[in-house]
Amino acid sequence: MSASDAWAALKASTEVDYAMLHAAQPKPVPLGVPPLDSELGGGIPVGTFTVLAGEGGAGKSAMAVNAMYYAALAERHPVFYSLEMPAHMVISRLLSVHTTRIRSIQLGRGTTGDQLMRQVYWSTTRNVVERIAGRDIEDDVDAARYVSDNLTRDPVLVAWDHFERYMWPRMAVIEDVPNVDWICDSVRSLVSEGVRPMPIIDYVQLGATGDGTEYELVTRASHALQQLAKECRIPMLVLSSLRNINRSERDDAPTLGMLRGSGHLGYDAGTVIVLKRAGERDGSEQPVTAYVIKNRVGPSGIEVPLTFNGGMNQFK
Repeated sequence: MSASDAWAALKASTEVDYAMLHAAQPKPVPLGVPPLDSELGGGIPVGTFTVLAGEGGAGKSAMAVNAMYYAALAERHPVFYSLEMPAHMVISRLLSVHTTRIRSIQLGRGTTGDQLMRQVYWSTTRNVVERIAGRDIEDDVDAARYVSDNLTRDPVLVAWDHFERYMWPRMAVIEDVPNVDWICDSVRSLVSEGVRPMPIIDYVQLGATGDGTEYELVTRASHALQQLAKECRIPMLVLSSLRNINRSERDDAPTLGMLRGSGHLGYDAGTVIVLKRAGERDGSEQPVTAYVIKNRVGPSGIEVPLTFNGGMNQFK
C-alpha cells in the first residue's frame, strides 16, 4: 500500500461528522443574566463545572439562586446543596426571582390592578417563609392554618402559592450537607433514576472535609466534582470564596490564583466567573462587574458590567 493509500484509509476509518457532533452537544443552561449568558455562549456548559466566586456583597449567592430558577425553566432539575445558607433563605430569594419574572410577563400582557402579582423582596420575606416552613410553629396543622388564613391577603403567600404550584416541583434545596463526597453520591443517585439534575454547591470550601491541608482538601473536592460532571454529563455551578486579597491587588482584574484553597479549582473548572463590586451603592442597586477569567468553550478575559438589585435578587 502506498503512503497516499494508507493515509486515505486512515482518514476513512476515523472520519467524524463534526457538524453533527456539534449539533448533538447539550445546550448550555442559562444563568438568567442575559448580558453574561450572551458572553458565555448561552450559560453554564454541560459536562464540566462552572466556578462562581466573588467578594462579599457582590451577589454570588443571589446569582446562584437566579441560575437555579432559570435551570428549572430550561427543563433541568436544579438541586441547591447548601453548606451555609438555610433553606428558607434560598426559598425567599427564589420568591423574589419568581415575582419579578411573573410581573414582567403580566405587564407584557397588559395586566393591571389586583390581578398583577406584587413584587416581594427576599430580605423582607425571610420571616414569613421561615414561618411557612414551620420553624416557629408548633406543628404542620398550625402552619397550614396560618397559610390558609392569610393566603389572599399576604403578597408573600400569594407568591408562594403560585411558585409552589408551578416551579417548586422542579427543584430542591438540601441543607446540612456534610461534604462534597456526599453530594457526589446524591447526584449519581439522581442520574441513575433518570433525573437531569443541575447541582449548585454553596460553597465548595465548606464541603472539602477530611484529613490534610486546605490545599489538599480543596484539590480532592475539585477533582471529584470534575469527574462527576464529566461522568454524568451534567452542568454544575460551584460557588467559591476568594482568598484574602492584598490591598495592592484590590484594583486588579481577578485571577485563578485568587480562588481560596487550591489553584486546582480553577484548573479543573470549565468556566470561572468572579464578581466584584464596581462602584458605590445607589439605593438598592449596586454596580457589579462579572469577570469571565476562564472559559473553555468561548472567549475569556471578558468584563461584563451589571447592576445588582439585592432586594429583588436581580441582575441586569
